[in-house]
Amino acid sequence: MLLAIDVGNTNIVLALFAGKKVKHQWRISTDSRHSSDEYQAIFKSLAQSSGITLESEISAVIIASVAPQITHYLVVWCRRWLKIEPMLVSVRLELGLPIHVREPERVGVDRLLNAIAACKEYGAPCIILDMGTATKFDVVDGSGAFVGGAIAPGLHNATDALVQSTSLLPQIDFLAPPSAIGDDTISAMQSGIVFGYISLIEGLLTRIRQTLPEKQIPVVATGGLASVIRPLTAMVDYFNPSLTLEGLRLVYELNKTDINNEVLK
Repeated sequence: MLLAIDVGNTNIVLALFAGKKVKHQWRISTDSRHSSDEYQAIFKSLAQSSGITLESEISAVIIASVAPQITHYLVVWCRRWLKIEPMLVSVRLELGLPIHVREPERVGVDRLLNAIAACKEYGAPCIILDMGTATKFDVVDGSGAFVGGAIAPGLHNATDALVQSTSLLPQIDFLAPPSAIGDDTISAMQSGIVFGYISLIEGLLTRIRQTLPEKQIPVVATGGLASVIRPLTAMVDYFNPSLTLEGLRLVYELNKTDINNEVLK
């Protein structure tokens, strides 16, 4: 089976694919202090909790990462413990997606993977709203090319900055208050943060749509916080929490004949 690993700034998500179907999925916090041996202990424990043995189940590995130090340890883990040379996602691979931006190599691979999967599933043009550590808006135009997007602070980061910069404001849950006019500190913060982010999202989506010639452009939401925002706006057409993992699978399928996944000597 194929092990797909998505290394983000906040979480590392692993998915074990049998063909097109995810058989198992795990999530751990991103921590650059872990060594390859520590990852072996963590991943072995996760696999055993699901009743599988990684070494005997995995035939290939693909990794997308925004954390170079963690990438290094994961590559060492694959080579040492799985005896597999992992495929690392970059613009040097065949992505099946033209990239029409000024510096393709500086685009986060998670953005490209989301665009690849969204285009495959929902067609072009489309807009991907990824709500994770950052809030990202990525655009595939009518020709099926990735043409860029917008990046805003994530909901958690914005809230943490507000709380840390003000002595009397507490941490809050991301819940929509009854009214945009909060009658206490908590509801006022929830209005500013939750409704404020809805306005940010809807405003940017409107501006992005105005730059494209097509009238009907679906918006696909993904990321850990998308489930919070989706019920509060009519501008999101689809919610797909597995978009990045599906992009990893698609990229592997396009490139699997070009990488040596034989057992290392």
